[in-house]
Amino acid sequence: MTAPPAGRPGMRSDARRNRRRLLESAREVMREQGLDASLGEIARRAGVGNATLYRHFPTREALYEAVFVEYGGDLEAIRERVLAIPDAWAALRAWLEETGTAFAGDKAFADAVTRGMGQSPALTALCTRALDLTETLFRNAQRQGVVRPDADFTDLVVVLYSLQRVVAATAPVAPDAWRRHLAIALDGLRAREGSALPPVAITLDQLVAIGELPQVHTPAGRAPAGEPAVPAAAEPGRAISDELWELIEPALPPAGRRGRPGRDHRQALEAIFWRYRTGCAWRDLPAEFGPWQALWRRHRRWAAEGVYHRIVQRLAQI
Repeated sequence: MTAPPAGRPGMRSDARRNRRRLLESAREVMREQGLDASLGEIARRAGVGNATLYRHFPTREALYEAVFVEYGGDLEAIRERVLAIPDAWAALRAWLEETGTAFAGDKAFADAVTRGMGQSPALTALCTRALDLTETLFRNAQRQGVVRPDADFTDLVVVLYSLQRVVAATAPVAPDAWRRHLAIALDGLRAREGSALPPVAITLDQLVAIGELPQVHTPAGRAPAGEPAVPAAAEPGRAISDELWELIEPALPPAGRRGRPGRDHRQALEAIFWRYRTGCAWRDLPAEFGPWQALWRRHRRWAAEGVYHRIVQRLAQI
């Protein structure tokens, strides 16, 4: 994610300074007050008037969008740090501790992760990258055998959201209580002999439905009140010819994971291609492709494992 633009081309140096002060003030006030931060307080701490704030950021959403881009830079620094840790368990624990610290010290970050903000490309990208990093660390730890194999990624997502609520509830009286809660949750994820979990209790789709994951796309054919309906995407068609499939199939991982028969990789790749051609949300993929949650997880896993890079390498041979 790139840093926010300095402003309009040709902007005077004093205007650029005002914009920078507003962004720094916004981060400070949002850290204290969350996504409902007072715009008047942001302008006051920046040392400018409300008119100057609105000249640079006509709406609250425009200001927050610029701030979320800066959060992306913070996330990238954390990502590089934790991925450099060779021990997968230590890397996962470090990321979760970083997340807990951010929840405890930055109300806007906690609000952004748990509440979201509709129609925010920067926040959507931030949440997606944070979830991608979380799943990468989780899968790495499972591959190293330090996270129990019967745990699901959604179990860890639930841990993260419960952590945020523990932080919010205990901050006034016991600011570090969340560390004990996290330690107990991590102990439950540790691989050990002689224990088994009940069936997975919640899916990603259900987390979206109850509001624990932000709904960042409007389903096809529906739109918020006052906005035009989004047209339904075209019917899916084949994008991968037999000749193309013969070329790229060797770049894909073997079908089936953990002893279970895998869904057809070609169908999954068709679904992924179709989504990017049409721009639809994952949850709006046609049912004939299979459950969207499984396709979403596979896409993220393939991205983390370098599958698409291998495909591109093979296509470069044409």
